[in-house]
Amino acid sequence: MTNPASDDLKKPVVGAARRELSSGRADLLVREEPLLLVIHGQQLLTMRTPGRDEDLAIGFLLGEGIVARAEAIASMQAQQGDPDAQRTDELHITLRSAPDSLTRSRLARTHEIRSSCGVCGLADPATVLEGTPPLLPGVPRIATARIQELVLALQRRQELFAATGGCHGALLAGNDGTVFGFGEDVGRHNALDKAIGQAARSGAELATTIAVLSGRAGFDLVVKCLRVQIPVIVSISAPSSLAFDLCSAAGATLVGFARGAHHEVYCGAERLVP
Repeated sequence: MTNPASDDLKKPVVGAARRELSSGRADLLVREEPLLLVIHGQQLLTMRTPGRDEDLAIGFLLGEGIVARAEAIASMQAQQGDPDAQRTDELHITLRSAPDSLTRSRLARTHEIRSSCGVCGLADPATVLEGTPPLLPGVPRIATARIQELVLALQRRQELFAATGGCHGALLAGNDGTVFGFGEDVGRHNALDKAIGQAARSGAELATTIAVLSGRAGFDLVVKCLRVQIPVIVSISAPSSLAFDLCSAAGATLVGFARGAHHEVYCGAERLVP
């Protein structure tokens, strides 16, 4: 990736910060700052690119199975941090119902939002999908040409990546190409959470949407999708073996190496039509 022209560096880019390099020239770098989520007293810390923190929180709560729908969140209150006082940005979240034992156990397991496998403390990774409603069989039906269109739709929206080259992107769309959610972030999990949160807030029916990921389809991102019943996952890179196994078992459609007119269908080909 080439560095932006000097005139472009003067333009404000949400999520980017201008820095002077050792060479004397300037560059735009993606912002990476902490956010503390406080859910009924339980604290969860993440490093994220500031902006759309509420979408990130909604997507995270849905993708971790802490809430089943966005309406289960009663309120969210942001508190701006103070770097001089070493106080991080905070987002206080109140659920309409106090967390039950299962929810508290999930919150305890995700005491810190990490770029990890997401199965810490579990003997069987498949148990992360316990209680998740099954996917709708054969829904949606997607024209294979739509895959390339959705990848391009994701790339066109990645303004922060174009400016910095240092972030991930995720997009949620319908089989007609309508985009319901999009997110960019220094963390690939956060990018997907932002996309899920935005789509959920718009009232989109996630069970009929397609997720497009800017990187590989790892187990952790696939689990987030399956928890919210997203049946089709498209990645511009490769899936992991565990991601394949879970998608295959759940009846999801998994597409990898979606670059240009090429893509590889790993499982769930019955949803794709010429």
